[in-house]
Amino acid sequence: MKNYKLLFILTLLLPLGACIFDNEDDEPMSYLFVEGFTQVDGVLISGPEPPSLQIDFPTYRYDEDLNTLNGIIDFEINKNLKFIYGGGACLSGTAGGGCASGLTGVYEIPFENDSFEVLKIEDDGTIRFIYDDEVFSLAVNEEHAVVTSYMDTTDVDGVNSISEVTSTHTISNFGFIDEENILQWEW
Repeated sequence: MKNYKLLFILTLLLPLGACIFDNEDDEPMSYLFVEGFTQVDGVLISGPEPPSLQIDFPTYRYDEDLNTLNGIIDFEINKNLKFIYGGGACLSGTAGGGCASGLTGVYEIPFENDSFEVLKIEDDGTIRFIYDDEVFSLAVNEEHAVVTSYMDTTDVDGVNSISEVTSTHTISNFGFIDEENILQWEW
């Protein structure tokens, strides 16, 4: 009789234990990393050198070789996180100098940032997005670049300074990064 009670108790407890150890939250997670980055370069065509705009606050670094993301992470990394978006810009030449960047945790799709809107993420990491009113698809390890140029005229002490400014906006799908490779910068 004692063995039947023990067997009965084990029969009740084993499924409970299985639920505790079969927790989806204990599985390693990975998150898609998508970046929208703009490089703006100015070349002096004529006139004096224009005043230089300086920016300087890059807040993350992605290492493609190690597949690690280090930065200021002011969002929760949890199962509700759809993907991580990195955005920023660098200035050079007569357009200015320096870089600025930041990370955003995205919990809902569609996600919009300026002219870029993610509509869908496929299971393989392919993103479907709109950029400047056109729909594109970008697989893991692919990028989409848009280059625009214009002439910029600035008054410098009564004299025109003319520069050709080229702006390259690149959207990159870097693929999935394991949670343990997403590291908070220590200050």
